[in-house]
Amino acid sequence: MGATKHYKSTLERAKKIRELTQRYYEPGNNQRCYKAVWRKYVYPVYPMCYHTYLTYLGIPTEKTRPTAIELCLFDFFDKSPRL
Repeated sequence: MGATKHYKSTLERAKKIRELTQRYYEPGNNQRCYKAVWRKYVYPVYPMCYHTYLTYLGIPTEKTRPTAIELCLFDFFDKSPRL
């Protein structure tokens, strides 16, 4: 599955939904599972189906910047003498 571009409003909504989920989700507790969190806290504020909720949880909201190592990964090959 390729990376898709998301609108800014979708990213903000996904971030808010992820914050709600982190606040109320407890692994191993069926009273606080993803479906219960969606039904009790997310759906009243952001009406969407459960599948869309799970999709929003999978959207990366923070863009990762390349590190210095990633930026200079191939500099070694550029500076080496050509054969």
